[in-house]
Amino acid sequence: MKKIKSPAAALGETVGRLVEEAIRKAIEEIVKSYGLKISETKRLKDRVNVEFEIDMPILKGEKLIALIDVKYLKYKKHARDKGSWVVVAHSRLRATYPEIKRSLVILAGPGWTKGAVRMISTSCIDVIPLDPKLVNDIFAKYEINLMWKEKDAETPKISWERLQKLLGEEEKLEEIKKRIIEKSGIKGFLEQWFKRYVLEVDPEEKIPLPYICPEAGGRWRRLNEFISGTEPGSP
Repeated sequence: MKKIKSPAAALGETVGRLVEEAIRKAIEEIVKSYGLKISETKRLKDRVNVEFEIDMPILKGEKLIALIDVKYLKYKKHARDKGSWVVVAHSRLRATYPEIKRSLVILAGPGWTKGAVRMISTSCIDVIPLDPKLVNDIFAKYEINLMWKEKDAETPKISWERLQKLLGEEEKLEEIKKRIIEKSGIKGFLEQWFKRYVLEVDPEEKIPLPYICPEAGGRWRRLNEFISGTEPGSP
């Protein structure tokens, strides 16, 4: 078994990847039914060639119409920094690609603070949180504990060793991913989000998100003018 410097970091990174894979599969099923697709290109540049990596850019034909990120975070001390990255990336890309109708971030892990969630959601980025306890309970079935205190070095070490053994058992990994989607009910939220905000086929649909930006179009248009260096109202 390969030794690593930080079992806690390796554990968090791997769990985050598994959560993203689970959500990606659910989104693939949703977008396929609507004639959309997830872009194979994750790296997107803004107008001044600053590059950002987005987990799931959504395309309609060749047109970029939505951004979706999945962010797993263990420690609260990193919440503002990681939240700020989401705000900057989504804001600059939406300003660069005015055809983007909406952007979304799915927040997983116990590290997301109320302040960070509010910072993201009040920047006109939709937020769907995953209950950290629910995810922890799913992994706990395999004696993997994701809820340890920051100074506790032993729990992540033991949990990482157990997860490493589990990584070779594809059937069990697929079961974990399946339970994350089923237990959280996130696929239903995602279907509503796509219909209401991306496809705009169900404008009366009410989705319980932390914050809804009523003037997103005007906001992104003004930001677009700032980044591109054009005067407001100029062609």
